[in-house]
Amino acid sequence: ECFDDLTMNSNNNDQSYAGRCASFGSYANSFLLKHKDKAAVEKMVEEQVELLRGNKELYNMIDNNMMNGDLDPFFIREHCAIYSWRETFFCKHFPNDSWFTVDFLNDTFPFDPENGFYRFITIPYQITRYFDRVMALASAKVDPELSWLKRQIYFENNEQLSDEAECKYKWEELTTDFTEDGDELEKLTHCEDINIGFSEVAHLIVEVHQTGPKKLEELSLKAVMHHYMPWDFLPLDDVPRVIQKKAIHGMYDVEDDTPDNISDEGKDMFEKMRKVFSNTL
Repeated sequence: ECFDDLTMNSNNNDQSYAGRCASFGSYANSFLLKHKDKAAVEKMVEEQVELLRGNKELYNMIDNNMMNGDLDPFFIREHCAIYSWRETFFCKHFPNDSWFTVDFLNDTFPFDPENGFYRFITIPYQITRYFDRVMALASAKVDPELSWLKRQIYFENNEQLSDEAECKYKWEELTTDFTEDGDELEKLTHCEDINIGFSEVAHLIVEVHQTGPKKLEELSLKAVMHHYMPWDFLPLDDVPRVIQKKAIHGMYDVEDDTPDNISDEGKDMFEKMRKVFSNTL
């Protein structure tokens, strides 16, 4: 198959160096995506579904949440499991010398695939917002004379959305920002930037610092949600309004007491973040 159109279209002298690199990468990706292996992609999805005990509806919910930056507080561990698998997948299929991104603010600076900042602003963004494309690119099969394209994959970056993804889906980072120094306004602003309220914050803290069993109420709600995906058919019409509210918004309200089933560190963090949100209401 002719590759002249790709090189011709990407050779635009009116663009900056970063722009020319991005244009070439976009055309090359489009070429590779035409050669994706659908069976291989399906197998990649199946491996993720197996992490969720074969629950495809749960996988679809998590996949959709990641594409939109959402988090279901009842399924935090499940989100983290999928994120961890995808992070490992990316590093396996796209080693440091096989992909690049560009910095449009400093396009004279060469891309270093081992640069921690570039990896941070690129990988979380790609494995959440565009993982269908990541899998397709990983599966692409081309003729031997074009195999070099598989070592020139272009991935766009987004620092804000990468930070949001790590804060919501990467187990090691879930509560890091709540423990860092900074005034209450800075912590609240960060929560607003990554689009989480007190309920999500509380669930994250409890999940990471859990030392005892959760309330039967929460376990029961999660079991019902797990069974009735998609939730259009969730049977909540006959339950108390407070339960309906928790099913939609989560178990914790800013006026709630600190849970007993978390560590002392978790209790301190819970109380500090409750104060952060209480002082702004």
